[in-house]
Amino acid sequence: MTTSPENPNGHLSELEYFAVVIKSGYDFGNVTHVNISPNPVGPDVGELSITVIGHAKESIHAGSIEVYAKSENITDLLRKQPCTIESGTKFVLPLSEVPMDILEGDYKYVVSLLDEKVGDSKEAKVRMCVDFDLPTSSSTLSSA
Repeated sequence: MTTSPENPNGHLSELEYFAVVIKSGYDFGNVTHVNISPNPVGPDVGELSITVIGHAKESIHAGSIEVYAKSENITDLLRKQPCTIESGTKFVLPLSEVPMDILEGDYKYVVSLLDEKVGDSKEAKVRMCVDFDLPTSSSTLSSA
């Protein structure tokens, strides 16, 4: 996700996320915003705050939210924390103190919402996944 005159705050619009939901087959709910602070992200930033805001169609009683930095060859888990979400509600998932990670080449940040208890499965089920670029200014990119 990048900032632009049409998207000055670096928020992921509901339409942009809706395309991700349809493409990936997730039916958990809709994400309306992904807020990243600081914005823009400079080369001296050590930690980020990421907030995912949306509306849930289904409940998650034993869930977790994970943040990754992901490139073609590397996936780094940066933060994981428990969460619960009730169906039919607006959810706000704040993730503070997410370590800044810079990978070689093209990479994205990924926020995944997992449901730890789905039927008899021992593996967590991914209920939602949003990937985005960090909002940076062009001067930040050239000095990094």
